[in-house]
Amino acid sequence: MRPFSRWLAFGLAPILLSAVFALGLFDTSAPAAQGAPPLQTNADPAVAAIFTKAGCIGCHTIPGIPNAVGLVGPNLSKIGAEGATRKSGMSAPDYIRESILNPGAFIAPSCPPSGGACPQGVMPPNMGERLSAKEIEQMVDYLASLAGAAAATTAGEYVIKPIAIVRPPETANTPFANPPRKFKDAEVLLGKYLFFDARLAADSSIACASCHQPDKAWTDGKPLSDGYPGTKYFRNTPSILNAVFASYAYWDGRLDPGDMPTVVRDHITEAHFYQADGRLVVERLKQVPEYVQLFKDAYGAGPSFGRMVDAVSAYVLSLNSSASAYDKFLAGDASALSTDAKAGLGLFNGKAGCAKCHTGNTFSDSKFYALGVPENPDIFADPLRHITFRRFFRTLGLPNYRNTFQDVGLLAVTEDPDDRGAFRTAPLREVARTAPYMHNGMLATLDEVVRFYNQGVGNQVKPLGLSDSEIAQIVAFLSSLNSALPVAQPVTPPAYQLRKLGENK
Repeated sequence: MRPFSRWLAFGLAPILLSAVFALGLFDTSAPAAQGAPPLQTNADPAVAAIFTKAGCIGCHTIPGIPNAVGLVGPNLSKIGAEGATRKSGMSAPDYIRESILNPGAFIAPSCPPSGGACPQGVMPPNMGERLSAKEIEQMVDYLASLAGAAAATTAGEYVIKPIAIVRPPETANTPFANPPRKFKDAEVLLGKYLFFDARLAADSSIACASCHQPDKAWTDGKPLSDGYPGTKYFRNTPSILNAVFASYAYWDGRLDPGDMPTVVRDHITEAHFYQADGRLVVERLKQVPEYVQLFKDAYGAGPSFGRMVDAVSAYVLSLNSSASAYDKFLAGDASALSTDAKAGLGLFNGKAGCAKCHTGNTFSDSKFYALGVPENPDIFADPLRHITFRRFFRTLGLPNYRNTFQDVGLLAVTEDPDDRGAFRTAPLREVARTAPYMHNGMLATLDEVVRFYNQGVGNQVKPLGLSDSEIAQIVAFLSSLNSALPVAQPVTPPAYQLRKLGENK
């Protein structure tokens, strides 16, 4: 065969086929002439898979089933309404079931659409063998729901379950001090729903509350955070209580809680936290009418990424400790502290020197210190944590990150060699509830923490010379910094009400 002839035989054929598809199957006007499938139905993917498995999509037009635009068999767009009229005394589901299981029966007014009797053998005769009884019933239920043109171009009205704008009780307590920022009830309520909603994460498997759990003083009780599935994190989950009073966010202080929306954005988009695309998350929220209404209540407009991170920030910055036993003692209630706690207070301010760094109303000077806390071996024993560790420091531009086997802390932020291994002074309110301790969770109890300092810490802290009883007294004082936290009941986020392209509700 000559080259030109070969080109005609093998090159022209695909072009002609492409033209046929372009002019026929993909001509948006063609299905309309045959009766386009209505837009009102979105089949569950599992149900759609049954129709594909059964081979229905090759012959029938079935609304809501992907690629079911066949013109060989009857158009099933109205089968749910018309099925009940086909055989006297037979309901639509029964008629549809018989049509599937007994295709030799009278199953349609005309077949094919041009008229005439249905030829034998067109319908597969062994559906009952190819599909399970459950799959047959799922097909029947779906087909019986198809009513046809009455809702052909519009979706049903959204059904909105009203959510009363009531401030969450965990944000309505009287804080130990006057917060520098306050937020509207509607903002805080929306933020709570988002905080407990896993749809903010890429795979919808974790929520903010997965790591910041209310019953654990908004920590997770683990030495190291789990992070996003398939990554794992390499630092301890800090409590978010009293964040409105903090000077830095994160153990290494790389962000400012005064710009909490940026902190929230970081959690949503970072690979080791939520790994999500903010645009996708917003589109998810738009498919939930209750969220659309809550956004309007809070901000006068619908969901957007900026309003979403603002709302989560409003909730987080409204979570504060109430007055503790220590606060009541300072206010003049001498009975608020136990004898041991009073002795511990004296040691805290005196012999132990804790108050040199743990000062102010949150018991933190907001400075950074390299204390020589032992590295957590799990970071390097667990490949997922190890990979996250390396990737994190590579992203921050740490030189020689491949050979780093120490969490360098503040150094990665400031690039100052003197900041190697430095981490922020942890605030101490609710500290008895937030074990384990330190940036990598290496100290399991408050007793271990005090003993760690008691032995001396590098150039920062000389040996303290505390006795066992004095250590216990300091622990008693630290426990007095707990407050009566309101119970934070988790909320169930509102459900999707999905719409397809062209449904302009």
